[in-house]
Amino acid sequence: MSEIKKIAFIGSGNVASHLAKALVNKGLSITGIYGRNPESTKDLASLFNAKHGTADHIDVSENDLIIISVPDNAIEEVIKQLPIGNAFFTHTSGSLDINILNKLGKRTGVFYPLQTFSKEKEVNFEKIPMMVEAQTKEDLNSLEKLAQVLSPKVFRISSAQRKKIHIAAVFSSNFTNYLYHIAEDLLAKDNIPFEVIQPLIAETTDKIQHLKPFHAQTGPAVRNDLETISSHLEDLEAIPEYHEIYKLLSHHIIKSRKQ
Repeated sequence: MSEIKKIAFIGSGNVASHLAKALVNKGLSITGIYGRNPESTKDLASLFNAKHGTADHIDVSENDLIIISVPDNAIEEVIKQLPIGNAFFTHTSGSLDINILNKLGKRTGVFYPLQTFSKEKEVNFEKIPMMVEAQTKEDLNSLEKLAQVLSPKVFRISSAQRKKIHIAAVFSSNFTNYLYHIAEDLLAKDNIPFEVIQPLIAETTDKIQHLKPFHAQTGPAVRNDLETISSHLEDLEAIPEYHEIYKLLSHHIIKSRKQ
């Protein structure tokens, strides 16, 4: 099994920034940051005294691993710029199949950290599940060993499984955060600070560490309290998009209790 020590990134966004910093903190070497945005690639590369440029400038021979960390809709264009050979390429996407990298050769894989990343907030990789996949057993072992440097929670996950995990992540993180945004907006319209509802959010999050979400569910929809729901919907008529979301979610919560 070949050990991964020198790593290059294609992409300089949230995932690449956090992942590169975490790997350097564990003693690995970032040789270069490459991407479409000259300013952000240069800024990130400067943190590691690494090379920077566009993807077609990468020297694959000096890297043990090249991590493609770009938006899903940009990855095929990036692949067109990369050389085909014996370099080991991975992507960090939650939803894209490993086979999207087939044009780059037989040494391809996935190195997916299951977490929400924002440049403004640090994360603790020791608490982040790492999902790995590779075309060959040797590369899979190498990726797994690299992931274990960052986190004790490392899983060998197929592309099909990872896509299901990503869908679950969108529901539990992205959609939930949008509902927080709605709550904040509704409160702000009456000059109420968001902090009044934060203890409720914290308790709800803590509760699902001990109960299944189905059993942790509370509120008027669980009680089939149609009078309260109707009253809330009346108040939301002036904001059609919020009215629609409230009505849809309430309907499905009520329906889930009847199954």
